[in-house]
Amino acid sequence: MVMASTAASASGINSELHKLDNTVQDREGNVYLTVSIGDQVWLAENLRSTQFQDGSAVRSGAVPNDDAANLLTYGRLYNWHDVSDERNLCPAGWRVATDEDWKVQERTLGMPEAEVHKNGWRGGEQHIGLQLKEVQADGLLTKFEPSLVNKQQFFARPAGVKWNGFYITQGAYTEFWTATSATDNQAIIRTLAYSWWNAHKTEIRRATSSKEYMFSVRCVRI
Repeated sequence: MVMASTAASASGINSELHKLDNTVQDREGNVYLTVSIGDQVWLAENLRSTQFQDGSAVRSGAVPNDDAANLLTYGRLYNWHDVSDERNLCPAGWRVATDEDWKVQERTLGMPEAEVHKNGWRGGEQHIGLQLKEVQADGLLTKFEPSLVNKQQFFARPAGVKWNGFYITQGAYTEFWTATSATDNQAIIRTLAYSWWNAHKTEIRRATSSKEYMFSVRCVRI
């Protein structure tokens, strides 16, 4: 389901993203704003690269809905084979965030150690999902403290995913690959939920997914 109002709101406050000061540039000249969260430095935008660090072409990297207007808003969607490629999708000096990188961030944001290693939705009491999302619509029965939303200036946006040639869940979910494999066919991901009716809006999900899905990517400085 596409929640158009949420997506529109994400585009509408793009000016807030550009109040960040620090940037990094990839091989192609794409410039990304960056943000410090604890001792880590993360991209504050989804990756847009179509080349590995050695200049060879990335095989995936779709723009949501194949609409060029979505590139700066949502970045590109990649399959895990590109995410894990040793040629590295990220700018020099950066890497695709691993499961452990995400755990470090989650600890920084206050997630209890008992939850850090679990699968499923976690971090609700600390509002970790809200802290990372650029926008979050209030629900019928739930009003969010505005200061919690995007508190970390991570600017996560609901880019949705691509699966079997179809773009789905834009406006409702964002799915981030980690660089960490779980099995031959599955890798570890993080999910944020945006729809006003979703019970997990304040949380972040740790799960596994087929390596053939195409998800968003965030890089972290090495």
